[in-house]
Amino acid sequence: MKKAYNETWVENINKQEIIEDWYFRKLISDEQHKEAIQTFPVGFHQSNVFVKIGLFLFTCIVAAASLGFVSLFLFEIFSESRFEFAIISLIYSVIFLYFLEYFIKKNNFYRSGVDNALLYAMLSAAFGAFVGFTNYDFEAWIYCIIALTLLIPSVLRYADPIVAFVSYVVWLTLWFVVVTEYPIGKVIIPFVIMIISAGSYYFVQLWRKNATGTYYDECQNIIEILALATFYLGGNYLIVREGNAQLNNLAESVQIDFAVLFYFFSTVIPIAYIIYGLQKHNRKFLLVGIGAAAFSIFTYRQYFSVLPLEWAMLIGGGLLVIFCIWAIRFLKLPRFSLTSEATGTNEYKNLEAFIVNQAMQQPNQANKTEFGKGDFGGGGAGSGY
Repeated sequence: MKKAYNETWVENINKQEIIEDWYFRKLISDEQHKEAIQTFPVGFHQSNVFVKIGLFLFTCIVAAASLGFVSLFLFEIFSESRFEFAIISLIYSVIFLYFLEYFIKKNNFYRSGVDNALLYAMLSAAFGAFVGFTNYDFEAWIYCIIALTLLIPSVLRYADPIVAFVSYVVWLTLWFVVVTEYPIGKVIIPFVIMIISAGSYYFVQLWRKNATGTYYDECQNIIEILALATFYLGGNYLIVREGNAQLNNLAESVQIDFAVLFYFFSTVIPIAYIIYGLQKHNRKFLLVGIGAAAFSIFTYRQYFSVLPLEWAMLIGGGLLVIFCIWAIRFLKLPRFSLTSEATGTNEYKNLEAFIVNQAMQQPNQANKTEFGKGDFGGGGAGSGY
């Protein structure tokens, strides 16, 4: 599918971030920094995060106000309530899509707040139209499929991280709804979630290999993190036990089958994430592993409490602070290929080659400075030589 944004400019945004990081760490000079920025120009309308938030809120208010105003007239035309809602939503989804494409092409907006708001409004209105036309009579899994038919093309065209997030949640919800329709499904749903999560993660790896450039990087990162998190949660003892009680309408959760297996998952998965993240220098695995380890501690405490909550939090927090201080000092100098110092990013070999080339240039030019014509009467003492 054709991409909505200028792919070269998107690539250059990432390259400029690396250049700024290198310049901040004084790896390149002022001249090299200036020339590198000029070599990778970005033509998008760019503003700071506060302006983006303001534009997003303003666009949402305008869209909602216009929708309410026009609806006052359209309600008089359409008599049946369910079709009123559906037709108005469909009309507005087309309007939002038109202005979204218009602002991207004419104003060079890129995640400026305006295009984000219009994208979310368009998807919401389009989905609302489908729901209205079906009179809310379809099964939940059908609405999940309808949502995915809207979300996936939007991810491919606009590469919006929040749309990617929602797409993954809907994708997982689809499987959950379908599997739990059957009695056996309520038993195997944890394993289904883990399988789907693992499959989604490896799908993103294939997507990365086949995709050129960094246009979808943030979407891929979001889905990878979610897949790692849901893989762990699918095997977490607390989630499985409490989820089993909810699915079977039990007043109180009871011991589940294969409890030892889920205790094993709750223990091993976080440790495996952390070890793999440290070995491969993969920040996603490391951060998800740390979060999973914290949730595993909470899981065991939920059913095997030894200390009062206040004492457990105090002791645990104190130990973590001591460990963090020790780790930061210990890794001040690189050890085991790890360091606590920020090292920036070094993904683009062509960008690295460019910077190195600029650093190695030593032009051999004759001295063309002519003395004797200074502004203050001295031999070039002023600003003019």
